Amino acid sequence: MANTVIINGDNRKFTLSPELKLYALIDAGFVKTVKGNFNYEHPLYNDSPYNAPTKLKMTINKDLNHLTMVITDRNGLQKVNIFKNKQLAPTVELLNYILKDLEERNIIVAVKD
Repeated sequence: MANTVIINGDNRKFTLSPELKLYALIDAGFVKTVKGNFNYEHPLYNDSPYNAPTKLKMTINKDLNHLTMVITDRNGLQKVNIFKNKQLAPTVELLNYILKDLEERNIIVAVKD
């Protein structure tokens, strides 16, 4: 699995864990699509998830060997760089917490250079 992703504005790289299990995806909140892929969306919010300005979107293909990961605006249409705005530090902190959780569940792993 040579598929490596970088979140817009971040310098860390991630790839799918070689120990990835289907049940771990379901436990983490991934939803199976009609085409068999697995989607994950998590609002990145400070106060309320209902008015979150950004969200983390991930997709893993049905063969569990291809990953996409992006931070988008509320509508999910535009990519957003949360790392260049100091006021979004709590949002970055929440993103780090989510990524750490996904690593602990053996869904993704950080790629060392």
